[in-house]
Amino acid sequence: MSTSNGSVLVLHKGARSVSLDELREVRPPDPVGRWHPIAHARVVDVVSTALVESGYKVEKAQYGLTPDGHRFFGTLDLGSDLVHGVKLAVGIRNSSDKTFPLGFCAGSRVFCCDNLAFRAELLVKKRHTRFGEQRFVTAISGAVTSLKSFQETEAERIRRFAETELSPEMADALILRAYERGILGARELPKVIQCWRNPAHDEFKPRTVWSLFNAFTSGLKERTTARPSEYAAQSIRLNGMLDKEGVVKALPTHGEPTTAA
Repeated sequence: MSTSNGSVLVLHKGARSVSLDELREVRPPDPVGRWHPIAHARVVDVVSTALVESGYKVEKAQYGLTPDGHRFFGTLDLGSDLVHGVKLAVGIRNSSDKTFPLGFCAGSRVFCCDNLAFRAELLVKKRHTRFGEQRFVTAISGAVTSLKSFQETEAERIRRFAETELSPEMADALILRAYERGILGARELPKVIQCWRNPAHDEFKPRTVWSLFNAFTSGLKERTTARPSEYAAQSIRLNGMLDKEGVVKALPTHGEPTTAA
């Protein structure tokens, strides 16, 4: 799972929302040589079990599946606060047509506006090989163990976003950079500008990095249902852009990021 471009968690367009029961009906193809595809529902079960066994509660789950049933993306909202009004969330993906490996990442959901975003700091990917499932189970256990550290670091990052004021000029410059880098499309650019200049929620009226970030995620929200995995990739790139622009003082380090290949 790359962290350098939009390929992270990319599923493909045309995914439809499905229930876990519907997901269980999707069977992977038979193994061929070293390729051993894993059922989508099995990926959900591995992640859900690891979360529950570590004391996390899954409050909401959403699953997307392509029409051919080969590519899957899901989000799990957890009952764990990052800061007031923001919950911990994780994203998972799988394919049974050799498109991409098993994947897992961590992020957040803002409840007042239902905005969702992911980070590159906690990622897992495993290939569909003979021992791929076993390795995925082990990697997910390690990733879930690392969620506590991620939760602490992300909570501090959000607090700093909320405390960092932005001038109109700096906000406009960041919106333009996001457009130039392909994080925003031509259709989404005016939506983000509108959300920034006329926020729909009182929480985002202060002129801060946190308000701008939520203007971005609000403007991109249509992708969360139409192209969920593409949205996940773009939100990771958005977070990376804001970090690299240096508009917020660097966070103290809480251990190394977890990226399991």
